[in-house]
Amino acid sequence: MQSRAATTALIASIVSFHTARPHAQERPPAFEVASVKPTGGGTVDAKSDPGRLTLTNQTLEWLIETAYGLREYQYDGPKWLHTTRYDIAATTSSPWSLAAQMLMLRALLEDRFKLKTHVESRTMPVYWLVVGKTGPKLKPLDAGVAAPFDQYYNIKLAPSRNGGTEFQAAGSLGLLSDFLTRVAERPVVDRTGITGNFELRLYCAIDGFPGNENSPSVFDALQSQMGLKLEPHADSVKVTVVDHVENPSGN
Repeated sequence: MQSRAATTALIASIVSFHTARPHAQERPPAFEVASVKPTGGGTVDAKSDPGRLTLTNQTLEWLIETAYGLREYQYDGPKWLHTTRYDIAATTSSPWSLAAQMLMLRALLEDRFKLKTHVESRTMPVYWLVVGKTGPKLKPLDAGVAAPFDQYYNIKLAPSRNGGTEFQAAGSLGLLSDFLTRVAERPVVDRTGITGNFELRLYCAIDGFPGNENSPSVFDALQSQMGLKLEPHADSVKVTVVDHVENPSGN
């Protein structure tokens, strides 16, 4: 469960970004200055300001997933992309939204890493995350708090009552779905239609963690604690496949 802790991820405001495009007159430019450097380790971080994007010690796999707005199950690429890490610092003279910066990051990956991809549909067993009969029980993040990057390493699994374990995070229901994918052992697709960022807490059985035997199942916990539920389906999922990628060119 911890093996992909630093690579999953997605950005809260662009959970469905790969389906959206800006208007032609709003087409963002490429980053004016962009530094791309390989890194051997250190703190993993991601920050976005209107004129600057700073990605620290991120795997190339994470960079692709994030730029294209992909969940893990929507991505298929070489294994070496999961372990090769880079620092990227990119700036523009004009402010741009996070979604626009992701388009610029795509362009950077295509230019510096010679990234080429294609999209194909695959049918697979999934769970849909939907709203339960009683309605959602979610606590929104304070409006003054900046929208966080949906990064899996920001998730905490903390000791809870009765010697159990509690999932704790701040982010979108896409981030919750990433966690549920691991616990339920199949892709969880957010079909709630609920946007925004929330304080996420879920006390449930997590394989390999304290309290697993005596804690409520993730299915029961979702309904009682969050007003959400998981429905099994066979679904057609669009998957982005990496056809070609290289080590980056110089800065």
